[in-house]
Amino acid sequence: MFYMNLHREHAEKALFVSSTLHNGITHIRKIILSPCKIYSPIVSETLEACQGSNFYVDILLDATTKEINVNIPSLHQNNNIFKCWIPFGKEPICIPVPTVQFEFNQTSKILMFYMQYHHREHAEKALFVNSTLHNGTTHSRKIILLPCKAEFEAKATHNNTHVTITCENRSFNQSSGMQILQGDNIVSQCQWNKTTLKLICISAEGLTNGIQKTTKHDPRIKYSCGMDGQFVQINYTIVLKETRPPPLNSSKDIETHEMMLNYTVKPNSFTEERSSLSYSSRLEPQQILIFTCILLICPLHY
Repeated sequence: MFYMNLHREHAEKALFVSSTLHNGITHIRKIILSPCKIYSPIVSETLEACQGSNFYVDILLDATTKEINVNIPSLHQNNNIFKCWIPFGKEPICIPVPTVQFEFNQTSKILMFYMQYHHREHAEKALFVNSTLHNGTTHSRKIILLPCKAEFEAKATHNNTHVTITCENRSFNQSSGMQILQGDNIVSQCQWNKTTLKLICISAEGLTNGIQKTTKHDPRIKYSCGMDGQFVQINYTIVLKETRPPPLNSSKDIETHEMMLNYTVKPNSFTEERSSLSYSSRLEPQQILIFTCILLICPLHY
């Protein structure tokens, strides 16, 4: 038995084993070296898309590319959506599914395909772009499809004692659910039950397009919203201020109050007489003078 390392230069080469017997007869074995497919490490990346918009994938076709196969695997099927063969020196021959469009740039050798993003079908799904070279090597790109951040509405409001975190997205009803995170830890979530299609919430309140949670306010804690692999940081808070009536800025806002004063008059040798006077807090100078004269002169007539 002999063995050796198999390299790319050995692919499709013939190896001859000659055996010569003592009687002079020679047996020759011809062995074609056909290595198994060689896979390079999978390159993983993410691609964001908004509901109903197109997402685009570029593929560079060099001279060694033989075949392109694009699929979105699911639990029960492979879901091939795009396949191309690249003859030497010619444009690729592609067979896409009806929902996929493609363009090829002869100058840059870039093959671009695109399709419309639907949250229920594509969110957090892996799209694989497999490129097979003429020597049998296969390169794979794994692209995770994520909902775009632009469609999130994430906010936190507080009154210095409690904070309310609200996370909303118009594709919430087509998602697997939504979470509120504190750092990397999920503190609240609402998930859709795939069987009953009911929303099940833990430490949160379900909204029409999302979830909400109220808890004690701590300015040191930062929250984020998550849905189907996409996360949006809440970097701001809205302070709910107490409402107070406007200040009184003019004399029109000040009421003039009626005041009740009691005065006691004691004549020289006569009986005491008590009089009560009701008057406005704003007395004219003439009224004050007359009032003073009455108090001083009237007793002299008795």
